[in-house]
Amino acid sequence: MSKVVIVKYPEAENKGRFNREEYRLMLQAGLKQLTGETSVYQAVKRTVPNGIIGMKTNCLTGRFFSTPPELIDALADLLTTNNHIKENQLVVWERTNRELKEAGYELNASSFGRRCLGTDTYGVGYSSNFETYGEVSTRLSRIMSETVDININIPVLKDHSLAGLSAGLKNMYGAICNPNKFHDNHCTPYAAHVSALETIKRKNRLTLIDAARVQYNGGPGYLSEYLTDFGGIILSVDPISADRIGLEIIERLRSKNNLPSLEQAGRPVGYLQIGEDIGLGTADMSKIDLSVINVDQNGTVHSGELL
Repeated sequence: MSKVVIVKYPEAENKGRFNREEYRLMLQAGLKQLTGETSVYQAVKRTVPNGIIGMKTNCLTGRFFSTPPELIDALADLLTTNNHIKENQLVVWERTNRELKEAGYELNASSFGRRCLGTDTYGVGYSSNFETYGEVSTRLSRIMSETVDININIPVLKDHSLAGLSAGLKNMYGAICNPNKFHDNHCTPYAAHVSALETIKRKNRLTLIDAARVQYNGGPGYLSEYLTDFGGIILSVDPISADRIGLEIIERLRSKNNLPSLEQAGRPVGYLQIGEDIGLGTADMSKIDLSVINVDQNGTVHSGELL
């Protein structure tokens, strides 16, 4: 069974916009639940080995609906506290510096402090060698291929006008030089094949989906009328299972708001089953061990509900 954990913070004043401390409490509870460890230190150590750690954001829509800096700050706190990981070992990254800045991040490509940079930073760019898997042949961001030892994939959960679902797998389109070539047929099988590229498959260790707010229609751009406060985060070391639970949330929100399923809307999400077929993870809901928990301001965990 693949394990996925959803953590919610019902006591938050604003369930759609958590602060750094609220995200820290959620991450602590989620990582312990995911690993079965009783200490945050051991949970982090078991999930994220030491090394240069990438944090791949999704900043397509700027401050409107991107990976929140507060979530990155909270995760950085956990990684650097009592885990022998230094601030400069953390690399927050995206396709462009412009996207990061517009989402509220402070750029830093220096050898001091937490790094934050786009692939378009001078001297970075894309690798000279192509990687190929199945229907995908591409060059990777040198941040992914050369700078980081491991990567944490940190997208936001939303609908996508072509792929149906934008979550972890779709976020890795931001790691390649030619994403425009891989949107036919609702990104199937391409989204799975991108994540099956040797470097991406080897280095992606954790999928952490921000689901404080979820856009269940009209993505990947920002449409506030289809945005709802889900109030949670999704964690898994299985990239397919993480996205499958994200898809379940999207579909339930669509049904709740009298919208057709993604398949009925002509945007079936077929790439998750492809991902399972090629060994990336588990797409079958009956084989996913889903835990939904609530955490309070004291860090105490209670059972929770999906919706």
